Amino acid sequence: MPRLTLLPARFSLAALLTLSTAGTLLSAFPASVLAQAGAQRYEIAAGPLGTVLGRFAATAGVLLSFDPALTQGKTSPGLSGTYTVREGLTRLLGGTQLDWAPQGDGYTVRPLPIGAATTLPTVTVTGINTQGVRGDYDTFAPRYSSTGSKTDTPLIEIPQSISIVTRQQIEETDSKSIGEALRYTAGVVTTDGGGRTNDSFLIRGFQLSGYGTTYRDGMKYAGNVYDGSQEPYGMERVEVLRGASSVLFGQTSPGGIVNVTSKLPQFEDFHEIRTQYGSFNRRELATDHTGQFTADGKWAYRVTALARESDTSIDHIPDDRIYIAPSLLFRPNASTSLTLLGTYQKTRTAYQYGLPAIGTVEYNPNGRIPARRFTGEPDYDRSSIRAYDLGYRFEHTFNDNLRVRQNLRYFDAENDFPSSSLGTYLAGTNQRVMTRSAQDRVDTSTNLVVDTQLEGKFTTGAVAHTLLGGFDFGKRSLETERYNRTLAPIDVYNPVYGAVPGPRVAALNSSRTDTYRVGTYLQDQLKIADKWVLLAGGRYDWARDDVRALFVNNSSRTRNEAFTGRAGLVYLADNGLAPYLSFSQSFEPTSGTDRSGAGFDPVEGEQYEVGVRYQPNNSDMMLSAALYQLTQKNVLTPDPVAPTQFSVQTGEIRSRGVELEARMPITRNARITASYAYTDAEITKSNRPAEVGQQRGGTPRNMVGLWGDYRFGDFGLEGLRAGVGARFFGSALGFFNTNVSVPSYTLFDAMIGYDTGPWQFRLNGNNLADRQYISTYSYGAFYGPRRSVVASVGYRW
Repeated sequence: MPRLTLLPARFSLAALLTLSTAGTLLSAFPASVLAQAGAQRYEIAAGPLGTVLGRFAATAGVLLSFDPALTQGKTSPGLSGTYTVREGLTRLLGGTQLDWAPQGDGYTVRPLPIGAATTLPTVTVTGINTQGVRGDYDTFAPRYSSTGSKTDTPLIEIPQSISIVTRQQIEETDSKSIGEALRYTAGVVTTDGGGRTNDSFLIRGFQLSGYGTTYRDGMKYAGNVYDGSQEPYGMERVEVLRGASSVLFGQTSPGGIVNVTSKLPQFEDFHEIRTQYGSFNRRELATDHTGQFTADGKWAYRVTALARESDTSIDHIPDDRIYIAPSLLFRPNASTSLTLLGTYQKTRTAYQYGLPAIGTVEYNPNGRIPARRFTGEPDYDRSSIRAYDLGYRFEHTFNDNLRVRQNLRYFDAENDFPSSSLGTYLAGTNQRVMTRSAQDRVDTSTNLVVDTQLEGKFTTGAVAHTLLGGFDFGKRSLETERYNRTLAPIDVYNPVYGAVPGPRVAALNSSRTDTYRVGTYLQDQLKIADKWVLLAGGRYDWARDDVRALFVNNSSRTRNEAFTGRAGLVYLADNGLAPYLSFSQSFEPTSGTDRSGAGFDPVEGEQYEVGVRYQPNNSDMMLSAALYQLTQKNVLTPDPVAPTQFSVQTGEIRSRGVELEARMPITRNARITASYAYTDAEITKSNRPAEVGQQRGGTPRNMVGLWGDYRFGDFGLEGLRAGVGARFFGSALGFFNTNVSVPSYTLFDAMIGYDTGPWQFRLNGNNLADRQYISTYSYGAFYGPRRSVVASVGYRW
């Protein structure tokens, strides 16, 4: 029989020109480094084995020969992830009764020797482990989540809505913040436009902000909402756990949590250098390195770093950053691991104060205030943030059924944060000139968190238990020192900068807050006859807040404690269908006192949810639907006796909605990520009668996201891919001012990329139509980012 020899695909003229230009860069690398080049990323769709092998050979740039009769009638699930050539071949041939061997300058495919093992050998893959969540990082449709249960649990077995944004999606959409990473995720609204001073979201009608806005590796991250945004280049994935989730995470918003997973050390070598240039004079250099640190195979390292200088779509607001994240893994044996990790981040930006409704969402005779308008003073306003964190992740497995984990992180930040704020339009200026004030401000915060877990597995008859017990502790301090200053008015249509703020006056809201959190929790996941999964858990929390004013003799102490519970049931059908139902609770401490001087009870959330997931075996697909009712109780509302002075906890907010998400291949080369959210959040109880029945501010009733990508392998262009996306946000009321209505808007994004050998080229465009839109209105209007185009070049080895 004739043998089929697969040669690398011919380069296009553009690729040849690109590579000839890159020759000078390649010559700068030491020969020892170039010799290691071999691991690269593959995105090869499922199909006939012979076709898949052909695509693999073309992408890898290797010679591969085999007898076509060997692959006749055989199929392959394809290949997604970063592999060496040999690892890729081993994966593709697993379970086919075929093997590979070196031959000359390439490789050949041959039948397995008689008596050889037919199971897939263990393969170490660049950047991931092959078990649970860590083995799930490079997949298009993730199958595992640790956020939903704090254990390595298949996503389909968790009775609560979870969305996962993978590293690949972060890169393909060129996400510059957590908010941008989540823009195709159902029901997530980013507040404060495209600002870089914080990460703040609305989920299911409730705000995630302040202490506990975001988590990192399952623990509360920053100590202050203005400690800066997390850097996407240091993220492996982002998970959104929707709805009440206090059983595992303590004090949380009823809307849920956003949890970032850090890049961690791997024993397989992986190296990357990436550079970007684009709109708003964006210049960025990033690098990521991981691998075995010692010859005995017990130590691994990772260093991720980034340097960026950039402007933004708002005048005089930069987005400059230095970021470095070293980590070290010690694994003395198969049972024990200790990972030491830390980050250092220095950010230079500024806060954009919200613009007035008149001139943005409402009529102004002078027209619309430009989206680029900066209303502060370029020589005064800034946010200079220095932040670092240090911590460890420890795990020890006593046997197959018992393990202990402890995670610890200490976070420290300082933000030099002088900023200007707007007042009202001056009379007689034809709604052009607005009053201003200024405030010198320095925020210093720390946050220590420790989470200790004991996980046990055992069976009782036909029931397999995964029992998790835990104890966590948090100590957070925030000191904010502020001085008020006068500032000259500004014409928001024709600003003239250069005003000097007046003398400093100590601000009475300067304070130091020390927060203590202690919680203990217990959870059991019961898998019954491999068909039913029952999850039940409970938690008890103690919280204390000590607040002391800096410039007046005033202090207070608030104590709160609460029990929260969670229960859910999932049915696992043979065809990959998994309907579920659940109940969960949340709590948030409430500061202040009522008219009698008694402290307030925690604000409580209760959620009922029913849903279904569909994820067939051996399929890169995940479909999910959720229907929920979420109620927040003990909400503050004016005291009927003294409404302007005191509050009572008789208010209530209810959110009902539907969320749909899909990750699925359409053809061998085409995939889509789609989401839809309908959110009906309203005030159901209030001592202000006009509020009852009113739509919750800041949350559109309808949101749609759709991203699709296509690989051009069928056209002989294995490395070429393209993506396009659309996002729709329905109209919404202002979050703090519900008399304001924000119009709906639709945005379009796109990407085109080309991979050849170790090189990756990508061009991203966001808000392609350059839509000028208000993304959210809280106390003021915040424009969303204008059109941006960014080119990226990466080299991996």
